[in-house]
Amino acid sequence: MAQADDDNVVGKAEAELPAVTAEVKGEVKDFHFPPVLNGLDFLQSAVKSLSGEDGSPAPRDLKYAVLHLQAAAETLFKARLEMEDPGLVWSKPAIFDQAKHEAGIFHSCGIVAALERLRDDVGIETAIEPKNADLEALANLRNRLQHFGAKDTTIAVQARTIPVLDLLLNFIDADVLPHDSSPEAWDAQLQMDEIRAGFRHLKDFVDHRREALSEVLDTFKNYTVACLSCGQFAVMLDGNEPVQCSLCGRRYGSGSDAAWEFAGTSYYSVVTDGGDTPVHDCSECGMTAVFATPLASSDGADVLICFADGSTFEGICQYCDRAADFALDEAEMCQDCLDTRFAKF
Repeated sequence: MAQADDDNVVGKAEAELPAVTAEVKGEVKDFHFPPVLNGLDFLQSAVKSLSGEDGSPAPRDLKYAVLHLQAAAETLFKARLEMEDPGLVWSKPAIFDQAKHEAGIFHSCGIVAALERLRDDVGIETAIEPKNADLEALANLRNRLQHFGAKDTTIAVQARTIPVLDLLLNFIDADVLPHDSSPEAWDAQLQMDEIRAGFRHLKDFVDHRREALSEVLDTFKNYTVACLSCGQFAVMLDGNEPVQCSLCGRRYGSGSDAAWEFAGTSYYSVVTDGGDTPVHDCSECGMTAVFATPLASSDGADVLICFADGSTFEGICQYCDRAADFALDEAEMCQDCLDTRFAKF
């Protein structure tokens, strides 16, 4: 009897469900992302997530912005290779197979190889170095998120991604859209209009933050280094602790802590693994906080600077192993060591 009641309930529920008609089926759109539109969809998602409604996206939005921006770069570079020759997308073009290509059963090349082929085989107009520093920084951030986890400030992620967005927009305008003869070319043009609008909003927000600091940063450019998070020359080594980025707010701790972090290693690792130390003692303040890195004023050249007090030096004394200006250039000897040697006579 209970079984019969259950059957009646099920039968009544099925009778109340609407029949699947052709009209209902028509509301469901097919899954279709050709290469260029696929890359632009990733790019649009990244821009929207990075911007947020008021320039302050949620942490989860930032996470997917990084993942989708990396995917956009890889997809769009390969989409341009595909226009030239589908075999160039393969890691080994010599074994290209059309059927496997259409089925996605193959290993594709990485971003560095794709950019080398875009430069050498396609001859793109946009000048992009295969080992572009901004793309590598984005890839490192993406890898940390994908395989482990990451922590950073909102403005750091926004500032770090803007150069990649700018690079991709120039690449799309110069090397992708003019060569896109697919049926979806007009859709790509319209989508790019939306992406450009979102990018301007994001760039204006970060530029506003940077402009507010420009006068101060220009004053301290002789001892300002680029932040490891946002990539901007906004870490002023003015003797204050903790060492901190003025733009994105990242803190590095003491001058010594900061120097070791910029060196990408630690005192413990150097002692354990051996080898020369990249961080040296300062002859001015005595802290082990001197590391060679570009300054805002050095045009890309490394300068020995103390992260604790901002002092800069010519080199490392070959006698006391401290960072110093040389009293004797040929001997690379500092004044203290020279005075010590003369005191013996």
